[in-house]
Amino acid sequence: MRGVFIAALVVLPVAAAAHPHSYTDQQVQLSVGLEVADVTLVVVPSAGDGAAIFSHIDLDGDGAVSDEEAQAFGADVLATTELTVDGRAFALTDAAVAVPSAEEAAEGMGAFVVKASTPISLSEAKAHRVDFGISYGAFSHDWFVQPFFHPDLVEKTSSRSVDRTEADGKVVIRFNGP
Repeated sequence: MRGVFIAALVVLPVAAAAHPHSYTDQQVQLSVGLEVADVTLVVVPSAGDGAAIFSHIDLDGDGAVSDEEAQAFGADVLATTELTVDGRAFALTDAAVAVPSAEEAAEGMGAFVVKASTPISLSEAKAHRVDFGISYGAFSHDWFVQPFFHPDLVEKTSSRSVDRTEADGKVVIRFNGP
């Protein structure tokens, strides 16, 4: 499963660069393990929205996104995420942010990517519930959240289930001990 997750991380930005989108696509890849939760948030702009999205992140309007501007964007996006494990809230911080060039964004040929993680501690001997949601709506309010499981969680738990709520951008994962 982790191989699928890694392949998706590699393929998605490459696929985004291969052809322009007719809509702005926003996805979250949530990967949960017994000791860590990782997220990769990907915004692939349409050709019509790409320049505006780039300008939104390029705060000083110089046509390039600095590291500080990229980090500010990542922090803004992560501030709208909610991750709870068994009712306890966890913050996703220290984002790694990748931004396409202004030209790529304007042509709808690049992806804006924010990666972050947080340590968690799950007992393999009991049932758990992981809730994740994102409400960042500067570009679109629609988010698709795709959960993945780290190998340690797969090996040491059973009865994993994923529930998508009626609202976009939310998912609940439940699993039991062995």
